[in-house]
Amino acid sequence: MTFPDTYKFNSVDVAKYIAGKANERNIFLNITKIQKLLYIAYGVYLRVYTNRLTDEHPQAWPYGPVFPTTRKKMLSLDLLSIKSTDSPNDLQSDAELNKVIAFTLDNFGTWNAAQLTEWSHREGSPWYFTTQTVGFKWGDRIPDEIIYTYFSQRISVKSDGNGTN
Repeated sequence: MTFPDTYKFNSVDVAKYIAGKANERNIFLNITKIQKLLYIAYGVYLRVYTNRLTDEHPQAWPYGPVFPTTRKKMLSLDLLSIKSTDSPNDLQSDAELNKVIAFTLDNFGTWNAAQLTEWSHREGSPWYFTTQTVGFKWGDRIPDEIIYTYFSQRISVKSDGNGTN
């Protein structure tokens, strides 16, 4: 499956929204953890809705998938003070996005940054596959087709098509 280079949201807005939702659940965050949760949400969204979630593609960095522009902008923020209600209304009201974020936090929110990094580095993961490609350089884009296939093997979609199991 190939994906058009279209997307639904700005990656920084989605990362802030995930942080706000995590804060509502008293889930501890740091910059590494928010990057991994954003990556998982990206992968789940791609799998469930066959469309890219964000304008920024994840890249393969030494510590796993990273959204560089989002990382840079999030570094200057106090992650623990972010509120989901400060996010743009289109994020707050998007049922698909909210299902994916809830799924991501339900299944990965309690994991720490090291566990999420280890998970993203597993043999066969999109990050792993990308880093094993001939000619690979740090910062190469992790292909959506590989992300989609990987998450398709791990995320099942309800028969009514309304979300994830």
